[in-house]
Amino acid sequence: MRALSPDFLKALRGDRLSFFFLLRLGLDTPLCFTDADHEVYYDDEKYLPVGFKFDSIQGGAGLAVDTLSINIDDTNQVMTSSLLNQDARNKWASIHMGVVTETDVEIDGETHVQTGRTYQLLFRGIIGGWELTGDNMVKVDLTNEMILWNKKPLRLQSTACPWSYRGKECGYKGGMSVCDKTYEACKLRHNEANFGGDRFLAATMVKSVWWGRTQVWPVA
Repeated sequence: MRALSPDFLKALRGDRLSFFFLLRLGLDTPLCFTDADHEVYYDDEKYLPVGFKFDSIQGGAGLAVDTLSINIDDTNQVMTSSLLNQDARNKWASIHMGVVTETDVEIDGETHVQTGRTYQLLFRGIIGGWELTGDNMVKVDLTNEMILWNKKPLRLQSTACPWSYRGKECGYKGGMSVCDKTYEACKLRHNEANFGGDRFLAATMVKSVWWGRTQVWPVA
């Protein structure tokens, strides 16, 4: 779950506040929208007032949003035109929440209203797809950026060489007919440059791995 900044939490505790969302789609020409009724400038970009609402929010076991869909009003056809001229999939997207607070401040015996704005990143991910849903609406599906960590390795690391003996990756052309796939065998053949295993893996298995002050390996 994304942690909220102290400044943002302080703004949410205000007596008088209003909030809005900022949606940024990182296309070839980025599209920046806000559901506020006026233009909003954030991070040197202008967010145009466009109606949109969140739909089909799905979470995971970690209390984080995995996927969500956004229905966007595209009456002016700007978004449709942009999407039709490029492949929007896997382009970055982000959603911020803005909070506007009003505080009464005494200046020279008079009460004045002081306005403040605070922003918080709520979601960052990639565009999974989009579709026209009728009535000048575009539905955009977003996937959490953590999906990029959910990849399967092409092969698992091993102390043994994975290459086929005398194969293309192995490259050995000498007279020895049998190989036990160890680094020592490659070294004996003066072929250690093509060894495909991890000769240091066995040594690291008995080492303690620390992340800051927390031991992450071996698992207690």
